[in-house]
Amino acid sequence: MNKVGTISAIIILSVLKTFNVYADENIILSDSWSMSFGFKGRGALRTAGKNFSLRNSPNQSSENQATSATAYSVDSLSAKFSLDLRDWVSLKVRVDYFWDSPFIYNLYPKEYEQNKYHLRDFYLNFPSSAKISSFWVGRRTFEFENVYLFQLDNPFNQIELQGFGYENDVFQASLALNNESVFATGRDINGNQILDNDNNPQLYDEHDLILTAFFSGKFLLSEGKIFQPIFALRYYQELNKQKNENNNVKLDTVVNTSSFMVGGIFSRPLSDGLKGHTTVWFQSLPADKNVQPYNRTVSSSYKGKGRIPPNYPQNTIGILDSSEFYFTPYAGILSGIILLNNTYASELPVLKIADDKKSLIQDGLQTARLANRLSIDVQPVYLITRNWQLGLDFSLVYVSRKLIASDANSVAITPILKYSFDKKLSTNQYFFFSCSFGYYDWKIKTLPDGTQTQNLFTTQSGINFSL
Repeated sequence: MNKVGTISAIIILSVLKTFNVYADENIILSDSWSMSFGFKGRGALRTAGKNFSLRNSPNQSSENQATSATAYSVDSLSAKFSLDLRDWVSLKVRVDYFWDSPFIYNLYPKEYEQNKYHLRDFYLNFPSSAKISSFWVGRRTFEFENVYLFQLDNPFNQIELQGFGYENDVFQASLALNNESVFATGRDINGNQILDNDNNPQLYDEHDLILTAFFSGKFLLSEGKIFQPIFALRYYQELNKQKNENNNVKLDTVVNTSSFMVGGIFSRPLSDGLKGHTTVWFQSLPADKNVQPYNRTVSSSYKGKGRIPPNYPQNTIGILDSSEFYFTPYAGILSGIILLNNTYASELPVLKIADDKKSLIQDGLQTARLANRLSIDVQPVYLITRNWQLGLDFSLVYVSRKLIASDANSVAITPILKYSFDKKLSTNQYFFFSCSFGYYDWKIKTLPDGTQTQNLFTTQSGINFSL
């Protein structure tokens, strides 16, 4: 990013800080009416060294490869608005804008396109007379705490639910009906499967009705600890057109199916110099086991007539932990751990590193559906002043069995200098300067001149915000 962009970002953030609009601003309109508004942003504006290609920078996810340096990636902006008729009803609105890359929620692969506005909340909220509970109807999104160092979205985060629900201080329950996309194969009038230009089955976009029952609780334990049990059950019903009138194609039937997720979040407030939260879950996603990946050594998109791609985990057991350790008022350690047990939707070929270490190739005839993935990030931080922080980030990514073309084991060390606006150890508003040194077990990185390397060296500077 050029200097003008960096300076503009600094000015914008300074304005936001000055007017405090990243928090909810409340305005009293009359004795009965009031409104509030706010903005929320997450992401980074940065520059980088020329000897590392940003376009090949992986996402910060244990499903892919990354170092803590790439965790500071541009994500989204949100604007929210509320109009309240006192003691009777509130209108809640939220709009998101993803400007850097598409965004996919974890519960099932719904993709939000970049450079488009997405209506995430638009619902009416009716409080009870005692204001200890409320009933809502409309379109609503539920989101939970993320792993700080990885800036990874919580697996319990929901797509916008279109329906109604009830909530109080202890629990909330919702029922929703969404209309999403599903892909089906098709056949001509002679019953032959229709192929695309790459000689793969042609896919046609269909409508998929998804009925969702979603529940979450909030139980206060001793010493301020909180446990949130969470459960989501979905049932998928295709609206089968069976026939595409434009080219006389009969579409194959997409079977009805279901998915569910269960688990919880255990949050720990600051006590004896330690705070953080741990998320554990099990999820099972809908998949058509008869569908096979067409190109087995690269990541595919939605293929076949199942709800998820063949190379997407169908069942996942996961543990995420994000913690902060305070040793003195001037020093602490941030940590993030992600452990996944993935069972994929289809048997995938086991991959190995090619002799020239430039790619992954099939390892004989071995196939598997199971892989374990581990990402660990530890960052000691020293507070030079209340605002200036010096950190040394250590990152490790490991996969027990390579099944996806982007799988690689890696280690990285990243010295980071931050200026924290909010003066917190796990700061979300800061300038930063960093330099990453890393090593991959094969030449997964491509430099601007086209050469491949398994060494990582890159510098970053810019501004990060999560308002």
